[in-house]
Amino acid sequence: MIWQRVRFALLAAMLVAAAALPVRAEEEPKPAPVEASKPVPPQEFCTVMVKELVPEPYTCTKTVYKIECHEEKYTAYKCEQVPVQKTRTVTVNKTVAETKPVTRKVVTCVPTVEEKTVMQSHWVCHQVTVMEKKCVDKGHYECKEVPCGPSVGERLHKLCKRNSCECEMACEAPCPKTKTVKVWVPCPTWIEVPKCKTERVCETKPVTCKVTVLKKVEKEETCNVTSYKCVAEQKVENYTCMETKQVPYEATRTVKKCVPVQETVTGTRMVCKMVEKKVPVAPAACAAPCEPTTCCKPKFFHFGH
Repeated sequence: MIWQRVRFALLAAMLVAAAALPVRAEEEPKPAPVEASKPVPPQEFCTVMVKELVPEPYTCTKTVYKIECHEEKYTAYKCEQVPVQKTRTVTVNKTVAETKPVTRKVVTCVPTVEEKTVMQSHWVCHQVTVMEKKCVDKGHYECKEVPCGPSVGERLHKLCKRNSCECEMACEAPCPKTKTVKVWVPCPTWIEVPKCKTERVCETKPVTCKVTVLKKVEKEETCNVTSYKCVAEQKVENYTCMETKQVPYEATRTVKKCVPVQETVTGTRMVCKMVEKKVPVAPAACAAPCEPTTCCKPKFFHFGH
């Protein structure tokens, strides 16, 4: 709405400017060269009719749609569990006991005394000669020369001459002393020696004795045997089950509706009008006033709704 008004205002201003420019271009005198001998005449004006856009307020009525909230009642449904009595036929298996005479073989253990030969073990002691190995040293003595250390006197003599010259010590160095000693030379040898010892030996011998033995004896006997079997029976029973049903109820809800409303609106529109204006012109052009032409007739532009 606002952009439409602005567009019409710009269009009207362009029309007014286009109409005013030719009039001014034709009626405006060209400046004459100024002579020193002639005086400058005073400026003259001419009355011209010009079109202009003038804002004009106006009032109008328009229809506007507004959203209003209304409460309305409607029928809704909810699910409920309802107990229902029903009847059905059921097959039931019953266990029935049945007794029958049965002849069967029975094995019985009867004690019986019998003679049996049994190998009985006992321990006996015997003298046994055993060869035993023994290690014997068959060595001998030998004479050997063994180095012997200095005596106590020689050690004291060395302590007294410790501060003497090295050359004297080197000249007086004694030869190592030895002595002859008897040394045993071992010679281990293994020999076998007879030895008597007592050994305990387990021996078995047959022995006759009486033994009680359980013998199995078969015999037939008649006894009552109870057996069970399943018998099917039909019976009618009543039972209760829960069923889901939809129950209607009245509910309220809020609904939005578009309602037409009449409103009075005040707007502004641009109206084209003829206005008198004075324009400077040459003296010869002011003999008769300008008359409005057909193009200068007032035009009305409607702005607004």
